[in-house]
Amino acid sequence: MEEVKKVLALFDSAEKWNAFIELSNMRNAMVDELKGRLLVELQRIVNSDLVDSGWELVTDNNNISIKPIGTPLIAITIEWSWWNAPNTPWCRRGASVWIDANSTNSNKVFELIKSNKEYLPLQDYEENIQNHTWFPFIKQIPSRVFNVDDNITSVEECLYMAKDNAAQLAMNIWDNVFKPFATKENADLMRSIVNQ
Repeated sequence: MEEVKKVLALFDSAEKWNAFIELSNMRNAMVDELKGRLLVELQRIVNSDLVDSGWELVTDNNNISIKPIGTPLIAITIEWSWWNAPNTPWCRRGASVWIDANSTNSNKVFELIKSNKEYLPLQDYEENIQNHTWFPFIKQIPSRVFNVDDNITSVEECLYMAKDNAAQLAMNIWDNVFKPFATKENADLMRSIVNQ
């Protein structure tokens, strides 16, 4: 309560308060703009790097994923909506292996991925099946990717780099999250795992 009182004291005029309200009302639109800038730059990267790789980029306002062509059941993904969700500390600044737990036996897929771990670039990933069957492996994306302090985990703060340097942020994300998986061999292996 004291913190709120201190912050309110900063607004010593109606103009400052109104400016704050206007910016607050634009928050989602500004975050969407930063996501849009990032996705434009990421699309430029995948237009060359995913050619003949067996992977495709799939995005919307809440996630960025690469999926093996021909199956919607497995992906390497960044799910923005989970980063700030309550009770999901495992997904703060997270990237994950995603599986469609409605259409697969998620425990079987988890075990198959685990048994093929030596062939997949999962060195930085931790087992997460106990927290969420849709995200059996997860890693925290290093803070340096977003040029933020290590304790920063919110989507909004991590996307700030996209304001002036979306191309670099896209390259950082690509190199750290997606590029290690973006080979035909990995696409074939992931596709075969969910089709068993």
